[in-house]
Amino acid sequence: MKPLVHAHPILNCEESRAFEAKILIDQDAEWAAMKQAGVGIGRQVAEDFRELTAVPKHLRVLGLIGKGNNGGDALIACGQLLADFPRASGTLLLLEPVDQMRPLAQRALQQLEGRVSMCVLEPDASAESIEALLDEKSDEAGFDVGIDGLLGMAFKAPMRENARNVIQAVNSYDKIRLRAAVDLPSGCGDLSDELRFRADFCYATGIAKAPLFEGLAECGRVRYLDLGFFDGTGQPEAAVNDFVLKPTVLDPLRSLRSPFVDKRSFGHLFIVGGSSSMPGALLMSVQAAVRSGVGLVTAFAPASVAATLAAQVPEAMWIAWPESSSGTLIPRAMSLILDRIDQATAVLVGPGMGKDRNTEMIAQELVKAVELPVILDADALRTRVIDLVRKRRSGYGPVLVTPHMGEFMRMAKLARPDYSSKTLTTFCRQFEVLATLKGPMTRICDGTNVYVNTFGGPVFSRGGSGDILAGLMGGMIAQDRCDVVASMALAVTLHGLAGESLAREHGQVAVRTTQVIEKFSEVLRGE
Repeated sequence: MKPLVHAHPILNCEESRAFEAKILIDQDAEWAAMKQAGVGIGRQVAEDFRELTAVPKHLRVLGLIGKGNNGGDALIACGQLLADFPRASGTLLLLEPVDQMRPLAQRALQQLEGRVSMCVLEPDASAESIEALLDEKSDEAGFDVGIDGLLGMAFKAPMRENARNVIQAVNSYDKIRLRAAVDLPSGCGDLSDELRFRADFCYATGIAKAPLFEGLAECGRVRYLDLGFFDGTGQPEAAVNDFVLKPTVLDPLRSLRSPFVDKRSFGHLFIVGGSSSMPGALLMSVQAAVRSGVGLVTAFAPASVAATLAAQVPEAMWIAWPESSSGTLIPRAMSLILDRIDQATAVLVGPGMGKDRNTEMIAQELVKAVELPVILDADALRTRVIDLVRKRRSGYGPVLVTPHMGEFMRMAKLARPDYSSKTLTTFCRQFEVLATLKGPMTRICDGTNVYVNTFGGPVFSRGGSGDILAGLMGGMIAQDRCDVVASMALAVTLHGLAGESLAREHGQVAVRTTQVIEKFSEVLRGE
């Protein structure tokens, strides 16, 4: 299957080095890429810092500088922060003497002369002495930002003692508010099990490197900085099936709509869900769906709560569905949806529906009978429901599943969490589904390719986040059921960027789940 346009390959370190060698053909090209990377890191660090608080005017920046190009990237990033915040101060810890640094790293260092405090570490400096030095350089106040540029993707174990001592010291030093790694955390690499710099954010420059996507806690949150390496005709020699999504995936939603359209031009999403004990999940899905740009939304809700929910989202049409004694939808009312199904372009099933035999039968019947794209979320993610997907008639639309890891482990019969592309691809092929595996980095799989979404973060670690994503995704697919994978990518990217916007305005903690919905339009308009 052809990869999405707005996605770039994820390569291992060896592949990345080989590809860079083809792109960066001389020192001028390397310097241009280094400047672009460093400036991008500096600016992105300032943006990410806002999830903590506003960037202090007297920002205190620590640079951990190795002798190679990662050190040069880090130096330029420090310089960008000092330029953007004129009252900021910078401290550099150099792993090697200046004359042992590579030419481009020396060039980057020269641009900071007179603007930073610099210290070349002694080869035998202990972790304890380095921690004491950090206190001395910061007057025991610590640093707002620490940027790791010690070791790059060319690192091979074993690690030298001086680098190990620096990483140990900085990892245990608790007076750094945001820890940023250039490209890869120092000590990280293909098959490396060395000590690693513990990052809050890692800024992958030019190429997204595979070790960042292997669930290593030390990597923190991943930021991919596109340097234009894939804009030309050159492509990696190795076959690639893993990709990172770019924010430009949203570009189709940022253009003017044709004036010759009406609500019927943008699809009709049916949402089946809710129960008397969990009406909020359905409500959040419907709220997100109506903000997706879909033309029409019809929600099938338990009769006891339908009127109340309708008053909160009058933009949707609400159908009251008879309930069981436990407050869940009952199968004998299936005609409510099947008699109207020719009006729909996609069906979302599951948010807040509850887990009993009644709701399982409803999900099973919809998988068997509905020829449209069907999105199974939350309580519809049942093993016996998924087993029926392979029995759908030829020509029916795809079935999408949206599990978090706990649900995925149950469906895939895994003994432990596993975000690997191989496991996800095998699952999709076995059950003939498309998948959105939610997690710290949400993954979309079409059975061949895996697309990793790096946007979002801990702000989504609260109930209802998945319900909102499901409604948003359902709305996107209802608008364009011909390119379902692209619609999935639109949804996860918009949802993730909206979450980041929310966190930068209000922080990660004291927010409500539904506040992210108000950020959708801001993200699309670039506000």
